[in-house]
Amino acid sequence: MSEPRFCFPRRLRLRLERDFARVYREGSRARGASLTVAVVPNDLGHPRLGLSVGKRCWKRAVPRNRVRRVFREAFRLSVPELPPVDLVMIGSTPRLEPELEVVRRELVHLSRKAYARWREKQAAREAEAAKAEAER
Repeated sequence: MSEPRFCFPRRLRLRLERDFARVYREGSRARGASLTVAVVPNDLGHPRLGLSVGKRCWKRAVPRNRVRRVFREAFRLSVPELPPVDLVMIGSTPRLEPELEVVRRELVHLSRKAYARWREKQAAREAEAAKAEAER
């Protein structure tokens, strides 16, 4: 019996600059104790992850890469619980020592919260557009 592969496939990653720009421009955000999440729905049927872990908060590469690894693993474990969105996880607490289970719970909560905010904003935009169209 073979060992299960614990990988992070390309189809679950945000790789292109235009995808990150779209999330930042059109997405909704939710901030938690250890991270901020920006989300925008996609048409793929599954979530995709982008990471933004800055040098401002973590000067040295080793702790910065550890934060990335914990964020990536939290996402990988939470994929079935996440809505079909493109999301960017932003490390928001300087010099954070992230714990996997805490980050995983927070990721699920914040992504759902940000997705609900996006839907509310979209519904308001559509109502406003319908009202403008009716006035013509």
